[in-house]
Amino acid sequence: MLRLTCCILLLFVFGYFPGYAGVLQGTVRDSKGAALPFATVFVSGTANGTVANESGVYSLNLEPGAYVVSCQYIGFQRASFSFNIGKDEHMKHDFRLQEQGLSIGEVVVHSSDEDPAYRIIREAIKKRAFHLAQVQQFQTSIYLKGVMRTRKTPTKILGQKIDPKDMGVDSNGKGVLYLCEEVADYYAQRDPKRSRTVIHSVKESGDPMGMGFAQFPPVISFYANDVLSLNNSRALISPISDGAMAHYKYKLEGEFKEGRNTIYKIKVIPKHAYSPLCFGTIYIVDGDWAIHSLSLATSARYGLELLDTLRIDQVFLPLRKDVWVIKNQLLYPTFNIFGFDLTGNFITVYDNQKVNQPVPDTIFHKKVISSYDQAANKKDSNYWEETRPLPLETDEARDYRYKDSLRIATENPQRLDSLRRLSNKVHWGDFILGGMDFSDSGYRNKVHITSLLDVVNFNSVEGFNLAPELSWTHRLDTGEQLSLRTALRYGFANTHFNGIARLRYTHEDKHWLTKSWMLAVTAGQYVFQYDRHNPIAPLYNTFSTLLFHYNPLKIFECRTAAVELKRNQGNGLQWSLQASFEQRLPLANSSDYSWAKSNTGFYSDNLPTTFRKGHTGNQKAFLLHAGIAWQPGVRYVDFPNYRQPTSSEAPEFSLQYEKGISGLLGSDVNFDSWRASVTGQLSIQRFGSLGYQIAGGGFLNKNWLGIADLNHPFAGDDAFSIDLSMPYLRGFQVMPMFRFSNDADAYAEAHLEYNMLGFLSNKIPGLRQAQWYFVLGANSFYAGDQLYYNEVFVSLDHIGYKMLRPLRVDFVRGWDQNRQSYEGIRFSLQLNGSALFRKAGEERAW
Repeated sequence: MLRLTCCILLLFVFGYFPGYAGVLQGTVRDSKGAALPFATVFVSGTANGTVANESGVYSLNLEPGAYVVSCQYIGFQRASFSFNIGKDEHMKHDFRLQEQGLSIGEVVVHSSDEDPAYRIIREAIKKRAFHLAQVQQFQTSIYLKGVMRTRKTPTKILGQKIDPKDMGVDSNGKGVLYLCEEVADYYAQRDPKRSRTVIHSVKESGDPMGMGFAQFPPVISFYANDVLSLNNSRALISPISDGAMAHYKYKLEGEFKEGRNTIYKIKVIPKHAYSPLCFGTIYIVDGDWAIHSLSLATSARYGLELLDTLRIDQVFLPLRKDVWVIKNQLLYPTFNIFGFDLTGNFITVYDNQKVNQPVPDTIFHKKVISSYDQAANKKDSNYWEETRPLPLETDEARDYRYKDSLRIATENPQRLDSLRRLSNKVHWGDFILGGMDFSDSGYRNKVHITSLLDVVNFNSVEGFNLAPELSWTHRLDTGEQLSLRTALRYGFANTHFNGIARLRYTHEDKHWLTKSWMLAVTAGQYVFQYDRHNPIAPLYNTFSTLLFHYNPLKIFECRTAAVELKRNQGNGLQWSLQASFEQRLPLANSSDYSWAKSNTGFYSDNLPTTFRKGHTGNQKAFLLHAGIAWQPGVRYVDFPNYRQPTSSEAPEFSLQYEKGISGLLGSDVNFDSWRASVTGQLSIQRFGSLGYQIAGGGFLNKNWLGIADLNHPFAGDDAFSIDLSMPYLRGFQVMPMFRFSNDADAYAEAHLEYNMLGFLSNKIPGLRQAQWYFVLGANSFYAGDQLYYNEVFVSLDHIGYKMLRPLRVDFVRGWDQNRQSYEGIRFSLQLNGSALFRKAGEERAW
């Protein structure tokens, strides 16, 4: 979790610094002797230099020659030092910076006049697009150091005791939790938009195989209207964006001279809370109207997700007339999670910047956005001593030493085996909720047994039933996996016993992650839902049936044998082929047991009368299925020994085709069906995000269809229900189940969802403090003028506390071709990745 959080925080790239002959070292302090952390030290007239560490200690590598080196810090006067340095010479110079004296110039401010800062900001806004577009090509070397520290460590996490020593912190629970350094070169091109990071070296404390952070933008640009979207939250509105004056107030705190430039210091003040705004100070260069430096922060009060606060410091230097380039960027995050009080600093130092100089096209080849040198994580301590521009802090040096020794101890085979045996013990929480996992001494064999909550169910057909599952996975020496999944099922009311098994062989490409192929064989007899989307979760059906005498689950028994081949190309393309034989056996209700206080009569029939088409009764089906899905825009990170695809923002296109073959093995079915869809998500920056799925399909041939072969739109059905996971971009929330099942020659579906991510709700008292989000959406199904359905909904999302916000409430209204209306309220728990529940919306498990 901490590694993931650090990845969210690090929205920048990394660079490479070659070695030099001479070294200038020293400290940077204020007039009272206090250290000025992360002060900028650079060669005057250039953008080359370094940054001091947290204690104000700096070290600058230089070739022999004469130099003027300057030092600056936000809010302090720049100081310079002239000297000559020879080969292998080490010089010492301590900078003492005076607080910046500010003047208001000749501007006279009357009580009725606006602050002079507004005129300056207007000029900066006019020049914003120029500065954003002026850098068409960019090259830089970059050094990154990221540190996360804890100021408080809990004694337990989720009931499990933790030892601070195992984390490298002291007895008071304070210390370094994460430390990483990287050196790289970065290349970017604006049109067409391309970038590439070449990482030369990386070092993670305690992990000799660590690869740090592979891909991030070069700089958080406040010249953009919207900046820095974290954890799916709305992007921050820049204080010099086109519409900034509707969101911010400004105050000129003064001006000062720096060489021939006049610099204005302006205080940035948000006009309203719970909007994605920042506060702090921005310095603007007179005439150029460029950003000189800034120190801006945001917090949970302004819609920041995950973190409590985040401060961004940036320093720019003039590369040439009218061109200011980033010199360093510093992020200060703070947040509390699971009893940890965490704070961090992530410093990125840019050097050897080149603007609008040609970048060879070979840099941007093969869609690779980041690549590592072969020995990137193999550099020794001597290399890092010579290369890093920021001297390590005392606790950072200690953390490297301590975690190296701790790693050796924790990788002891006896200790690892002891931990394995401990994890194999059965705990009540696993037995009831999460399921039980067991592994052998080499972790080559793993066994999983489902939890009691998954095993015990109730429905009107089987009554109370037991449905235990057992999975076994064996890892081969070559890296392939062989797995066996088995399930047994017994219904106490109908006394039916079923069992099924699936044997799967998976080959994964070691040198290309996600690139794989899978061959599976399934055989047995089991219970399935008529709708292959499995719209009804067993746990939900159990409670609705027992508590409310409502039985939405409609099932049949099926004796089946199937073989399946799947291929993931690792480049956004996936395809699958399947051949199966099914003998379908209808089932009837055999229990009317319920806990409902007022018995409302018999349960609804297990074979719904709403089916317009499709044969019932015993039937055989030989089926062929083919599917393909493609998401363009996938790019790659080349690690030393493997390639890893990155996520794409492009929509996914999919096509499925299924054929029922009559006569083969006595098969009754005879049909051809298809479905195509496009699914995507669009970011609207500060205004939220828009999700969509557009789909179409139909039957090319429908000579003989079973009920399970019909097209079943994913229907929610209930006017009031609780879902464990509603697939919003694929389903209909209050569509009556099976009423729109069809064998139409052609049909179309559209699903649209606009998540405001706090936009609008941040204006409403109560909702803005709770950080609940509005969601607007619509779903539509059309299979002709005699069969169509539409619905619209308004939702409250993001309900919960801090990071745990799984609840969503939807208020839905629908109508069909007969002008019959449907209304409902749905409560959904978005438990993505949870092992507690088998979620609705998953394809047929077997």
